Amino acid sequence: MDRLACVDAAALPLQILLQDHPEWVQLPVAVVEDDRPQAAVLFLNERARKSGVRPGHKYAAALALAPDLQAAVVQHSRVEDTVRTLADHLRRYSPSVEPSTATPGLFWIDASGLNRLYPSIHDWASAVRYEMQRAGIRATVAVGVSRFGAYALAKCHQGITVCVNEAEERSVVERAPLAALDLDPGARDRLAALGIHTVGAFLRLPPDALKQRLGGAADAVYQLASGRTWAPLVPVPEEERYERQIDFDAPDSNTERVLFVVKRLLDALAGDLERRGRAVVDLTLDLTLDDRSRREEHVRPASPTMDPAQLLPLVRLRLDAVRLSAGIVALRVAADTCGAGEQQIRLLSHGRRDPDAANQAFARLRAELGEDAVMCARLRDAHLPGARFTWEPMTHMPASTHARVVAARPLIRRIFSEASRAPNPETRASESRATGRFIFSGAWWRGGFRRDYYFEESKDGGLQWMYYDHRRKRAFLQGDVE
Repeated sequence: MDRLACVDAAALPLQILLQDHPEWVQLPVAVVEDDRPQAAVLFLNERARKSGVRPGHKYAAALALAPDLQAAVVQHSRVEDTVRTLADHLRRYSPSVEPSTATPGLFWIDASGLNRLYPSIHDWASAVRYEMQRAGIRATVAVGVSRFGAYALAKCHQGITVCVNEAEERSVVERAPLAALDLDPGARDRLAALGIHTVGAFLRLPPDALKQRLGGAADAVYQLASGRTWAPLVPVPEEERYERQIDFDAPDSNTERVLFVVKRLLDALAGDLERRGRAVVDLTLDLTLDDRSRREEHVRPASPTMDPAQLLPLVRLRLDAVRLSAGIVALRVAADTCGAGEQQIRLLSHGRRDPDAANQAFARLRAELGEDAVMCARLRDAHLPGARFTWEPMTHMPASTHARVVAARPLIRRIFSEASRAPNPETRASESRATGRFIFSGAWWRGGFRRDYYFEESKDGGLQWMYYDHRRKRAFLQGDVE
């Protein structure tokens, strides 16, 4: 009989956040959508829930309910990396693992044919759950017969649940509460108003009117739960690792000799990359030193490449820039790759400058000075003008755009990253040389502020952008107008 297992690492972003901040375990904790007061709460622990905080609350409102709430943003890339790592762990127990694309932390596993490797299917499920615990993740493991059955068992039970046959699975699933499933909250509330709280009651509804009354998402759950549609397991193959490693006969810190070893490893990798049509996006140098410490350095070419000759100059610059505490005794070179046939981002597509040369220049700067050597300003959603942009590492110049033809050259307001004190601390917007008066107030959860922004003509005829801080009773220079 075919067996399908579901592993549910509930609220995976929250678990990642608590791994990063173990000191928050005894406090109310939430994962927020963004780093701003009006950001929505996405995930929260039980202590925050007992304080009245709910998913969807604004961060400022959640702070009013739980003043000691600890919150942070968990980047989507970090969640994706964790999902890939957990999938690699689960492949030790079955070659067919399918991570959910809609719910991070949810996995389906083919559990068929494992009876000869484990005394029972329950022992196999226990080994899977223990593997997740070793990775620092709390998870529920359920083994059933159908995809929806295993999913419902994992969502509605804790620990390990095993159903021996289809009849037992159907009996347990029909008693499962709808509140535990990922139904649309609006549809779930409408069903609760009708007195429908379990999967069994949900399946007894007439299917014809369900989609019209509750929407397509609820109908899709109904079709899957009732067995009217069948979704096969779609396992995701393990990503092939492109890496080479070598152990040194004696500790070595000479750049030329180490670079020669790196060239040998890259030449060996180049053959595999060419056969599989892959190009290097990021090159990792994992150095094991004679004092038992480890050092990891990254080299990123201007654009994905299959040519080691483009990587070696960057590796040289990176090795010249680092200061090692001891000689290298082992070296591992690992490449992150992409399809070599993909269209690459083109720089400065209009104009005389060579986009490839610009990319190469950026790559050399990053290799010699570090990843933060090339930065660009990005707009962000914030209340105060000085916080409406941030600096981010730039890998490629944005594509050039056509200049607009205007009758008069527009004025440009240059915002300083940090405001400086005005020469006259008592300058106010009511003076004759000042124009405009734009009031900003907020941050009441941190004591509040009020600022009056205005433009003022300087003594040399320039135009300055000022604000008066009522709390500090002082004027500041925020920027210039050119």
